[in-house]
Amino acid sequence: MRKIPQQQRSKELVARLVEATAQSVREHGMDKFTTHHVAELAAVSVGSLYQYFDSREDLVEALLEDVTQNLRTGLNTLVLLKTTDLRDMVEKSVHFGMGFLRADDGLAIELVRNWYRLPTQNVVRLLQDTLLDFMRMYLLKNPLANNPERLHIRSFIIANAIVFTMIRAISEPNPFITDAELEKELVEMVVSYLNA
Repeated sequence: MRKIPQQQRSKELVARLVEATAQSVREHGMDKFTTHHVAELAAVSVGSLYQYFDSREDLVEALLEDVTQNLRTGLNTLVLLKTTDLRDMVEKSVHFGMGFLRADDGLAIELVRNWYRLPTQNVVRLLQDTLLDFMRMYLLKNPLANNPERLHIRSFIIANAIVFTMIRAISEPNPFITDAELEKELVEMVVSYLNA
């Protein structure tokens, strides 16, 4: 029987602990999940968990890194489509964002509900950078007449407006707007702003 190296076993255990954290957050919410529950779900002792993570906060940070990596992979796929039609790029991006937030059996929604107290800087930076990449691709074929040198400022405003609006809509227990309506209005807002 082949022996698995210690480093690989450690990576596999950390991955199991991060997945168990996601499952625990889904089941119990951010406020009620515990390291004991995470250890139980990962089928390890609490002592083993604490060999890799010092606290609940460290588990959440590792979970957010995992979510950010999944988001990066999805956004990179969008960037690789190499479309230069502004409306098409915005529609695909907004649709992807809503799908990402609605996927994963409620994990994203629970994270969104607690957005203000989580270390989300990397997620927001990733969204801004990806939007800036999209805008640069668009500008290669379709120069904006209105201050293209302010692209980084526009991408900051757009990314934050979209993210905040999606978070507000998704975290509402009884939303007054459907996902399709929200997507349509966000696309109109971004396209109008960029063409202004």
